[in-house]
Amino acid sequence: MIESPQEAIVFEPLATEDPDSTITKDPEQAAARPAYITSSFRQTGKLLRALGGGGRFRGLWVYFVNGMIVQWIANMLIFIPFVPRGVATVVGAVIMALLPLTWTHIVISEPSPRYWFRRIPSLKMWRKVAVPTAVLAVAQQISALVPLKLAIIAGLTKDARYTAQLSPHDQTLLALEGFGIAALAIVLSFVFVLPASVTLTRVQASLLPDTEETIVPFDRSFGGKVIPEIVGGSGVLSMLDAWKSFDWSSRLRLIKAYVKVYVLTFVTTMVFILCLVVEMFLIAGRDWAAVLPGKGDKDL
Repeated sequence: MIESPQEAIVFEPLATEDPDSTITKDPEQAAARPAYITSSFRQTGKLLRALGGGGRFRGLWVYFVNGMIVQWIANMLIFIPFVPRGVATVVGAVIMALLPLTWTHIVISEPSPRYWFRRIPSLKMWRKVAVPTAVLAVAQQISALVPLKLAIIAGLTKDARYTAQLSPHDQTLLALEGFGIAALAIVLSFVFVLPASVTLTRVQASLLPDTEETIVPFDRSFGGKVIPEIVGGSGVLSMLDAWKSFDWSSRLRLIKAYVKVYVLTFVTTMVFILCLVVEMFLIAGRDWAAVLPGKGDKDL
């Protein structure tokens, strides 16, 4: 989300009339561009392992702490009348906006000897990330709650015994509804969550202290759109500029990464489901519904 094409350019020497110059004049070599590190999971993994300091698990503690505190705040807020769970979660995420900011800085920068809680930015940074944090939290709630409500309406949340008692035709319809709702959830994630996540991450990255070095090529000024506070600017990238400066090559690279994750998740899920089905048939034969959990003594 932050690897910059502007910085991923090799040195191009100026033209020279000196016949004895050793500077290359090969246009193909001059036009060579290094590949993006983040274009490959393998290359990204190698980079993280080479960094040390926890490698790909850097920032794990602050990630878990943020998740627990946000859920704790949400659990407290839902006791207030007329406060839905989704709203409470959004409020909790906004209140703790500095922790995701810290997590992003830890992930994109070189390892530091300081503990993660010592890298939490000052409170004045909160107002700079509060709005994009809220936008992402709302997008996440929409992409989660809409498919969930549809699943409840379609009857997908009922127990497996109910599904087993349906006719083959109804089971087929239920399965198609499930795939449709799953597809809708993916579409909502790409339409709402992905742009909001990119925007927030780039806004957070623009607040990385100058003393921190990034682990991938990164244009801190975002093409001159970040004006330091010392010269009268805001010192942070705006949400609109955060998305507009994310060029299409980077968008496609990110979408490919998400597609790979979805495919790996789907394949892994199918393998576990296959193992479960085989196990059920080995235990109960064709009467596999008998081993499903029931409700009450009547199902014993």
